[in-house]
Amino acid sequence: MSRNRRQAAGVRGPASALTAFLAGLGVEPSAPLTTWGNSSAIPTGDDGAEVALASANEALDIATDAAEAVVADVETAIAGPSHSRSPPDQEFDIEPLRKRARQASIDSEDLDAPASPAVAEGPRVSARPLKAVGEFMDCGECTQRFTVTGYTKEHPSYAQTWLCVKCCWSLGIDPFEKAKKASKPKAVPKKDERNKIVHYEQRKGAVLLSEMCIELIGRCIEDVDQLGDIGSVNMDKVCRIISKNRQLTPETASLFYSVERTELTMYDCTRLVHDSYLALATLCPSLETLKLDLCGQITTEAMSFWSRHLKHLRRLELYGPFLVRKEGWHDLFKARDKQLQSFLVRQSPRIDSESIKIMAQYCPDLKELRLSEIGQLNDECLDALGSLKALTFLDLSSSGNPLSVASVDQLLERVGANLVHLDLSDNPSLGDETLESIAKHCPKLRHLRLRGLHDLSDDAVSAFFDTLSSQHHPGFETIDLEKGDSLEGKALRSLIAHSGRAIETLSLLGWRLVDAESVSGLQKCSMLKYLNLGWCRSVTDYCIKDILDSCTEIRLIKVWGCNQLTDAIPRKKGVRVIGIESHSIRA
Repeated sequence: MSRNRRQAAGVRGPASALTAFLAGLGVEPSAPLTTWGNSSAIPTGDDGAEVALASANEALDIATDAAEAVVADVETAIAGPSHSRSPPDQEFDIEPLRKRARQASIDSEDLDAPASPAVAEGPRVSARPLKAVGEFMDCGECTQRFTVTGYTKEHPSYAQTWLCVKCCWSLGIDPFEKAKKASKPKAVPKKDERNKIVHYEQRKGAVLLSEMCIELIGRCIEDVDQLGDIGSVNMDKVCRIISKNRQLTPETASLFYSVERTELTMYDCTRLVHDSYLALATLCPSLETLKLDLCGQITTEAMSFWSRHLKHLRRLELYGPFLVRKEGWHDLFKARDKQLQSFLVRQSPRIDSESIKIMAQYCPDLKELRLSEIGQLNDECLDALGSLKALTFLDLSSSGNPLSVASVDQLLERVGANLVHLDLSDNPSLGDETLESIAKHCPKLRHLRLRGLHDLSDDAVSAFFDTLSSQHHPGFETIDLEKGDSLEGKALRSLIAHSGRAIETLSLLGWRLVDAESVSGLQKCSMLKYLNLGWCRSVTDYCIKDILDSCTEIRLIKVWGCNQLTDAIPRKKGVRVIGIESHSIRA
């Protein structure tokens, strides 16, 4: 009964590729392929083999005839009704088709292949954009409807075709993986923006008309024939703008030359040549004060020319006169003799002990002396400087050779009585003994710079200021103790107790061990204007608040490397705090 029910329902089992192909041509088997246990309808023995072979040949002939009919119809459609087939066209090579059909019948092993002939692969559903979440779409793989979610994935082979969860797993795709957003390329800021330092307060207001005119002159300096009488202050501003833009050339420099000028300052002489320095001495014979920065092109001949023509020169300040040999310095010292009162030079490798001895011999009335970054400066040179009793300004920073403690102590003993400004920075051989010499031999000192002296101890610095307090020293206006690796709160408290009422410029850069309570003690420095607390790790927002509230003259605070500061740091109008990560606020 069950067999009859299945037959009535028309249920059929799987068919082979050959059976499906023959069925498509209308060829049915003479006996059922599946008898469900009843094998009486299947031929047996030799008769069965002959019947099967005859059936296969008959099916092959029918397939061949069908193929010939299809080819004939196609050729007739191409040729049209008015053309008849030529004899060669009537011939048809049946052998290759027969071989292909036989090969297909022999090689086919897929019993589950679809009954329809093979076609080119392609998307099973039409491509369309992804619908909104919650709507229905047809799966691009199984064509079944599914609900769109936020995790719906696109078919890897067909664009704009979407997959259900089941087909995602079958294709090796995680259906619940979050979509990866393409990272946007990081915008590279322009060079000007990278180099711009943003302070958390910038004071901006109406620009003065005079400043606008000066900036216009600086931009168009090459078109200016004569500056006229604009005053020495405005002339200096114009020179600053031109030097900043690197437009100070032999042509533009002549605009600042005048017979009546007694002071001349040029801030960037990089583009000036030898003839420019000769013209300076020729056109400005009345100069008494001359300052030139980055004057690397000045030569020995130019220095000798100055010694003959700048007869009123009293103060000379040069930065970077590399090419001047000792003969040029000798001519200058001998020509100016006792008239020269200030000789300030930085970065000159040709000045040696002989030049310093001649300077001390011919210029005994020097009041200001700077020999900074001089490669040949040594203890022998310090011995020659001992005769300069009138010195009030002495700068021996960054010497090329280590200066011994004994030679510095001997020099301060001889010339320290009138010193007001002393700079011994970046001389690593100096230490606590030098502080004792300063306290003993420099009673009038008001500006002290000891940057980069790593051997200074906290106890020695504290004792130094305590000694000055006991001597009723009036206090320092400038103190630079940068990179004091071993200095702590004790030294700072003694400093405040001694110079708290007089200090205006203070640099504590690199005091990494100083505590926050000692830093807050700077609120007693009522005259403080410029403060550098860089890399003082204990500085907090409360320390800055104490300083801002009590130091009424404060204008600038540097806090680079103070990592305990936050964006909630207190603010005060008119004060710039540089070194914190915060937005710019316009006052």
